[in-house]
Amino acid sequence: MKGLILNNFYSMRDSIKLSLMIAIVANVILIATKNSTSLQIAIFLSFVLISSNAFEVLKQDSSSGWSKFELILPLARYKIVQSKYLTFLLLLVLSLLVTIGIFAVTSLFINSSEELILNFIFRGMGFVFCIASIVYPLTYILGGDKSEVIRLISMVFSLGVFGLIYFLQLKVMEKTEGFDRIFSLSFLLVSIIFFIISYVVSIITYKEKEF
Repeated sequence: MKGLILNNFYSMRDSIKLSLMIAIVANVILIATKNSTSLQIAIFLSFVLISSNAFEVLKQDSSSGWSKFELILPLARYKIVQSKYLTFLLLLVLSLLVTIGIFAVTSLFINSSEELILNFIFRGMGFVFCIASIVYPLTYILGGDKSEVIRLISMVFSLGVFGLIYFLQLKVMEKTEGFDRIFSLSFLLVSIIFFIISYVVSIITYKEKEF
């Protein structure tokens, strides 16, 4: 298992370095504008740029033929799927640490709302969880060569879930104090549930898939 995860990180090490550099520079510039919209974009940017590297692994495995070679390794198929999900979670943690680190440093020079930052961290995490919950099972079903279409579907799905939860919450409660925090937590929770479901679906699909 550790070997699979290390191999995943090795295959995307250059992409991770580039994503980290872009995320850090872009975040500092956006935060320096002291604009709330720029602040929101900065938070989302870190999660999307860094975490999305995990999806590149699936594409590279397919194009290089590694996805077929993995099957002859002395490992249960579910562990191969598990390694991909764990790689994503590790990158998500890295995204979170980078985001917190950047805001911790910039807060020494720029005042920003902690409530706003926390809400958009939850939303950023929820967004990439939603994307992952579609990318993984669909890739195992359709194949890595359909990665661009799959990502487009995952983005539409994520935005749809985001909008639906917001709409349903408006129906249940008025937009009063605490509304944004409840919405952010609800979106994150629902996204995690979708992510768990996708993990189960991916394992079932991968076990039955003929390469």
